Amino acid sequence: MVKTYIAIGSNKGNRKENIIKSIKKMEEKVRITKISSFIKTPPEEGVEGGSFLNGVIEGKTSLGPIELLFFLQNIEKDMGRKFPHKTGDARTIDLDIIFYGNDVIKTRDIVVPHLKYRKRYFVIIPLDEIAHNIKDPETGESISDIYKRMTKNEGC
Repeated sequence: MVKTYIAIGSNKGNRKENIIKSIKKMEEKVRITKISSFIKTPPEEGVEGGSFLNGVIEGKTSLGPIELLFFLQNIEKDMGRKFPHKTGDARTIDLDIIFYGNDVIKTRDIVVPHLKYRKRYFVIIPLDEIAHNIKDPETGESISDIYKRMTKNEGC
């Protein structure tokens, strides 16, 4: 079993229900060990729709990274997310693999650690809550250090 961290966000429909439903679906293949608090954030990066609820789960899975990606994408599809989707579309549910063990993966289908997570306070704040001591396998920097730098630079 590999430890994984998955970011969860919703800004369309009943956000809280969407998150609960997605977590229940994830439990079919991911043994969830921690769930962060969820924070309300405005949409960023040109995303349409209302405010998001965002959080992070820690879990363990026997799925490989590509299998996990496809499993999460199927949950998104089952919950109404269109594929392919436009970058700025509102999201019933958005599930992103932040970490997959200590692996650094860069293929056409998947990039882990997630490319943008270090600049997304809506991922770093919940990730710091449940895993502040883990290290980014690509940079060696702890989540706590990324959080401190982010809050120092952006006044979160």
